[in-house]
Parts: sequence; structure tokens; C-alpha cells
Amino acid sequence: MEYRRPSLGTGLRWLRGKSAGRRPDPLPADFEPALYLDLNADVAMAIEAGTIASAQEHYRLFGRREGRPYRPPTASAELGGGIAGPRTYRYPYGTWPDLPPIAFAAPRPGPEDARVARRLIAAWRSGAGRSPVQADSEGMWAARTQGFSAFHGALRHGDAGVLADLLNNLFQSHLAHGIAMGRTMATLARHAPDPFAASWCDRLLRLSEALGLAPIRSPEQGEFAAPLAGALAHHAEPARIEAELGFPLTFPDVGAPFGVRYGAGILPEHAFSHAYAAWRIGQLGSFERVVEIGGGFGGLAWFLRRPGRRYTILDLPFTNVLQGWFLLKAGLDVSLAGEPEAAVRVLPWWEIERDETYDLAINQDSLPEMPPETAAMYIARIRAIAPLFCSINQEAAAPNTDAFRQVVVPDLVARDGGYRRLSRNLFWMRDGYVEEIYARR
Repeated sequence: MEYRRPSLGTGLRWLRGKSAGRRPDPLPADFEPALYLDLNADVAMAIEAGTIASAQEHYRLFGRREGRPYRPPTASAELGGGIAGPRTYRYPYGTWPDLPPIAFAAPRPGPEDARVARRLIAAWRSGAGRSPVQADSEGMWAARTQGFSAFHGALRHGDAGVLADLLNNLFQSHLAHGIAMGRTMATLARHAPDPFAASWCDRLLRLSEALGLAPIRSPEQGEFAAPLAGALAHHAEPARIEAELGFPLTFPDVGAPFGVRYGAGILPEHAFSHAYAAWRIGQLGSFERVVEIGGGFGGLAWFLRRPGRRYTILDLPFTNVLQGWFLLKAGLDVSLAGEPEAAVRVLPWWEIERDETYDLAINQDSLPEMPPETAAMYIARIRAIAPLFCSINQEAAAPNTDAFRQVVVPDLVARDGGYRRLSRNLFWMRDGYVEEIYARR
């Protein structure tokens, strides 16, 4: 869901600025520090990183002037309820007369938690001293190497219990910020659920349209925003969608997900994009060996699981921990760094230099956020290790940090010179995104 909040990159810019000479603003009488941190993930990360002292200090120096929320929102009558950007929706959310409730899963501790957490700690430690510092401390995700003191403390000190407690609430915590919905979105969805339910329905409709189960409306032919009545429910029945996808549209009860009850359980909104990408990749071929550059929390790996397929995720060590937890708790055959290899491998990003080849390389929504030199390295290395490259990314070229802007994948590919583009299409699930298939020359 597109949400009107400063990006992590924006947060890094004010973190690096200086407040000298700036007169603090007064605090509102109803200011609640905990709620302010719920609603502003980058501020919470900055406090954990020691960049700013408190929620109160941030609001007085920056928050009021930036228009930061400090109290629960109330959805308005405007498109997106004044909470979600209008481009979140293919159709105005008033076209859904009966919005489903948002459901929140509770953390689900299990007897395997300590064992899984110890494996994650060992894997993280195995690569902690090998990570090239520059690549992990630049770009939009630099704050992940600095904040989250409880998370990093559990990894450093080997506290499996603390780590498991944090990861059992992954999707409703700031650990998921920028990867899935996270604590800010969960807070907003509790206080103003309608825009979130409408966004979920919009993704379901987009998937139904992509699969050919629902017709696409035309603004040139009839009423584009007329209420959908009962048509969506018919086109989007789980059995019909799963028959077209070729796999179950289900999400494991791991990490306290939140979304709408659909089929057998709660389906988070971000699951739609992963399911769609898995379906598109399935149309391209069977691909026995797949590598994903930047695997999020492991959602695409979940939907691409197949007997006989070898799947490798390459990502930051921080994110490897989240991926390992999600996929192991979901019951997949997973190996971590330093372990004997399994069907799904979760490895730090520098393992891309291994002498290995794959049938397909995938990147979804992360190359633009990397430092330009890092992104160019990936493009060159992908060409060497895989004959096909699937990219699903935005091309806004927005400011990344003070040092550089986001990169654009076609520009990187053109500069590399070793690819030919097989297809380029708008991404069905999200406005502003492009899906492309490249082949090695």
C-alpha cells in the first residue's frame, strides 16, 4: 500500500543534517511518544541508532515542520481516506460497497523457535566479519545496520529467546519497514481500516484482471467507478484464482501477519505481488535453479517453492535473518550461511561471487534503492551467472540519500551492454512499476 510518509531515504537526509540554530517547536498537549514512534518508523530507527534522543526531541526539531503524524488518523471521504496515495487504487475505493475487516494474527511461538533462532545467530555471525562495510552502510537501507538495538544485540550476544520474540511479531514491527507492511501500517490499519481494506481489494481485483478472471474496465466505455457489487467476489473466489495461478494463494501464519481473511487464513496485501510474480515466472519456464537478488522477507521464495527447484536468496545479512526465520518457520527446506546446502539457500549478498550458475535471476523492488556502483555490480554479475533476468522495479529516480539518486534498471542494463530486452510491460499489481525480461547477449 502506498502511504503518504517520508521514505527511509528522506529520514536519512534529516539524520545527517544538523539542528544547530533551529528553535524547537512546542509539543502538542496530546503528544504521545510511543504512538509517534509507531507512526514514524525512521524516527524509531534513528533513536535506536543514537542519532536523536527521543520522540519529543525529533518532533520539536523536525516533526511539526515535516507534518509528521503524532495521533491516530481518521479516514476522510477523499480517495485513499487521506491516508493512502490515490495511485494505490486502480479504481476509487468507493467501488467496493462492503469492505472486509482487517484481521491481525497474534504472534505464534513454537517449540522450534529457540533452535531456529540459534541457527540464524550462527549464520549471522559467520558473515558478520566478512561483509564489505561500504556496501552495507550506503543507500536507503543503511539505517538497518545502525538501528534495531534489541535485534542486533540479540544477534551479537547470542540471545535466541529475545531474537525469537522479535521475529514472532515481524510483520507488525518496524523490522519489516520497507520490506512488508510493518508497525506503522499496522497502527494505521487498526485506527483507519477502510483505506487498507480497499487497497487489499484493489490488489485482489488487479490479480483477477491479470489472470483473465475479471474484465478490465475502460474509462472510455461506461462508468469506470461504478460500484462493483457482487462481481468481484465471483471473479476472485480462491478456487478460481488458485486454478489459474497453479498454486495455493495462502500465506503461512508466521511473524503475526495482518490482512484480510481469504481462503484458509489471513492473506496480507503484499502476498498478491509475490503470487503474481511467481505466476509470471512460471509462464516463462520451469527454471530448476533460481537466484533472487534481494529477497525481502522471503515471500517470493514461498510462492515459487516447487519439488526439485533450487532457490537461492542473496541479500544483506540483516535481511537474511528475517528471510531465514520466515521460510524455516513456514516449513521449507532451508540452509543458511555456513550450513550444508538445502533446496532453499539464504545467503549474504557477496556470495554472488561464487562460481555457480542459475537458470534465472530475479530482482523485485530493490535494485533502484542500492548505491549506483552496487547496482551496476549486480547487473554485471547477473549477466555472468544467469542467461535470463527478470526485473520488477520502479523508475522514479528519486533522491536516495544526499549522495545519489535511485538508479533506473534499463539505464544500468544499457550501460552494461551485455543484455537484450525480451519484453517490457507495466506491472499489473502496482502503478509506477515495470516488469522486464532480459536475456544475456
